[in-house]
Amino acid sequence: MVSFKSLLLAATSLVSIAQSRKVFIENDGLEALQLLIPLYGGVEVVGMSMSFGSYSAVDAVAAGYNVLKEYNMTSCIPLYLGAQQPLLQTNDTFQMHSQLFGAPVWEGGFSPDYEDSYTWDEVDYDQDTPGAIALIEAVKKYKDTDPVMIFAAGMMTTVAQALSIYPKLAEEAAGLYIMGGYIDTQYAQAVGTAIQVDINTDINLIQDPEGAQIALTAPWKELYIGGNVTNYLVPSQELYNRIIAKAGSLEAINNNTYFTALQDIVYTGNYAENNDQETLPFWDDVVSFFMTYPELITSSTNVSCAVDTSFYSPFYGNLRIWGADFAPTAGVKVGNGTLVNSIVDSQFYDTMIEVLFQDWTQYCHTGTYAPLAGY
Repeated sequence: MVSFKSLLLAATSLVSIAQSRKVFIENDGLEALQLLIPLYGGVEVVGMSMSFGSYSAVDAVAAGYNVLKEYNMTSCIPLYLGAQQPLLQTNDTFQMHSQLFGAPVWEGGFSPDYEDSYTWDEVDYDQDTPGAIALIEAVKKYKDTDPVMIFAAGMMTTVAQALSIYPKLAEEAAGLYIMGGYIDTQYAQAVGTAIQVDINTDINLIQDPEGAQIALTAPWKELYIGGNVTNYLVPSQELYNRIIAKAGSLEAINNNTYFTALQDIVYTGNYAENNDQETLPFWDDVVSFFMTYPELITSSTNVSCAVDTSFYSPFYGNLRIWGADFAPTAGVKVGNGTLVNSIVDSQFYDTMIEVLFQDWTQYCHTGTYAPLAGY
């Protein structure tokens, strides 16, 4: 059954797009939900930049391009190349710190055996404008009418570059929403399995601590930190069953080229049989969701925050937080942020399913979407 909310949003999106909230997406790759959830909620995506991080720069851009191509959105959502390396961190220093203080399970683009899956001639993006410049131009364009939210779900390098070039970015943007910023995860890292250690390792900040410190201590109107809540929303057999039932069968999903995102989620259809990398939390998607629907945040905590940038520290690249009355006043620059502790979980899963069963292929031409025929 199609929800009233879905029909209402589809009918009004074309009229409201000129007055909608706006977001610029910066990530180290892209999955469909991170783009589609904001669009479903009436948020206009004014641009995307893809950067080095969990993947190489070319693979990250390719991921963004593939999603845009899948939903026929290459003509209305510009794609840019963001940072191709951290501000200071190199593969050598990353590996050295791992040897000194312990290695993360997931090393992303810094993995010694990483090999590109794509070449630059396989992807289409705006080659004339660097991601940081595109971000600045988007924020400046709408600062007096519809200030742009920044959704950064990979390293903070591109955001830091933009702040270095244009320091007024923070005050002219609507706010920054980040994926990362775990707290109190040492015990889980000490006693957990490899996948549990991976899930509780703050790789987005660790790969570029200096960029993260610049980004998180800028004077944003709002800084929302995904943190631990992004680890709590995970796939399950119940979710698989709901998706498969809505599609009609697992075979129907696997035989429909439009259902790439669903194929990536349900995989075998049996949660217990999926491998570790197929059962990771919905990290970036959760931040995309509460950015789009802030009213569905059920608990949050205001903190002063900074990122440890001391190389000879076991906490290099980790978020540090304080109550406002107890934050450092000298020696360490701190910012002010909001840690999201919980959201309406059921609404996240409901929205995720609704979003992936919409027909988005005419969005660039009409500004609307509609439920897929037969679903």
